[in-house]
Amino acid sequence: MFLIVFSHTNMFSLGRPHEAVFQAEPVWISLRFGMQSFSYIGVNLFVLISGYFAIHPKFRSLSSFLFQILFFSLFCLFGLFAIGLGLGENLVKTEMLKDAFFIITKYNWFISAYLMLMLFSPLLNVFCDVSSKRQLGFMVILLFLSSTYLGWCTHLSKEFNDGFSFVSFILLYLIGRYLHLHPNYFVMRPARIDAIHFFLYVIVNTIIALWRISNPYHMSLFALNNPLQIYGTVCFFLFFTKLNFENKTINDIAKGTFGIFLLQMHPQVIPYFRKTIKYFFENSSHLIFSASALLTVLVFCLGGLAVDSLRRYVWAKLEGAVVDLYDYIKNKLLNVIGSE
Repeated sequence: MFLIVFSHTNMFSLGRPHEAVFQAEPVWISLRFGMQSFSYIGVNLFVLISGYFAIHPKFRSLSSFLFQILFFSLFCLFGLFAIGLGLGENLVKTEMLKDAFFIITKYNWFISAYLMLMLFSPLLNVFCDVSSKRQLGFMVILLFLSSTYLGWCTHLSKEFNDGFSFVSFILLYLIGRYLHLHPNYFVMRPARIDAIHFFLYVIVNTIIALWRISNPYHMSLFALNNPLQIYGTVCFFLFFTKLNFENKTINDIAKGTFGIFLLQMHPQVIPYFRKTIKYFFENSSHLIFSASALLTVLVFCLGGLAVDSLRRYVWAKLEGAVVDLYDYIKNKLLNVIGSE
């Protein structure tokens, strides 16, 4: 989540540098492209982790996920309302409150795609469990080649949508399951090899992206289904699987990390985030901008974790009633079906 928010301080907020800018500041632009390559793996990494450990959705987890989205949506609107009162402005419109109850907005495609992945994960898990190593490997390769050629090279298959889609999430999920269920050379090789390969990905992706400034072509280096980026994500992930340590604090923090995304990518918050980053960029030196952007990312990370702690407290009070209502409705429906 840190990588996702950090990546939003770059191209997403500032736009892509033009050739004239690169000619004037080649080192700075190279660093920007390098950091974009480094941090852009965040989304793929999140889904890969989900596949490695497998999603096992139950009503409790699904309802908690949906409540988390609703809680952050309403919390952000309340925060904007409070800030507006202090400034003497009305920052919250009536339609914003209505939109707060909808999962899908133009900014959080990730939520709907990940929710679909959660719903389909039982079927994916069964397929992975009953398939042989060869069968699962073949499926991963087939999806990877389809994603690369149809979704990245030619864009003939819009379902892949540069990796911003449920279909692309299936590929990453299956890669994660394959790595977990069938240890292979990539899983067994030393962690230093994973680190070297990851930084090679960053360097190669950056060099091609810089070349692309003056030689434009339609295959984006910063698409989630960029095959280089997928491999870089796998290397980054496998490096950490080989670090043997346990830490309860990290596990506790991990429970609230999705809140970081929900806070930063809230439809009414993200415009202010982008304006803030752009202001720092236009009114400070590169060094001050870098420090300011990093501090902004840390504030959002800590803020997201803090708000999610409050969310978990509220959900603990409501969960029992929600589950009881679900059980009541389910039993009523079963009785109706049984009577017929």
